[in-house]
Amino acid sequence: MFKESKRLIATDTLIGQGTVVEGSILTEANLRIEGEFHGEITTKGEIIVGEFGVAKADMNCVTLTIAGQVHGDVNVNGRLIITPSGQLNGTAVVQSIIVQEGGSFNGECKMSSAVKSELTALSKTQDDKQDKQEKAKARQAG
Repeated sequence: MFKESKRLIATDTLIGQGTVVEGSILTEANLRIEGEFHGEITTKGEIIVGEFGVAKADMNCVTLTIAGQVHGDVNVNGRLIITPSGQLNGTAVVQSIIVQEGGSFNGECKMSSAVKSELTALSKTQDDKQDKQEKAKARQAG
């Protein structure tokens, strides 16, 4: 009778202190890491690595704030902020970067406005993979 409007409500995701997670995360929500993460993260939101957080990961996001440690390659469509307690070891492709006094960045940085298209292409590729997997499951079930 009434059309239901299907809206995704982005909820923040938290990896708490004392938690270790390994794998891939694909989300539209913001992500906060206070524990430890190993793998790959893609989000259309913001990633915050807290002061005690450790990420050994490749990250794709809109905004990245590092107060803990990140080891890996990051693609940031917007702003990368490294706070006084933050450490980034790896390659960064960003639109803008702020390294506050005391913050540490060891690696290579490329500033580009093309990051958006790279993030969109990556997201589309992952969406295509999910579609193919769903179709394969449907064929197996039916």
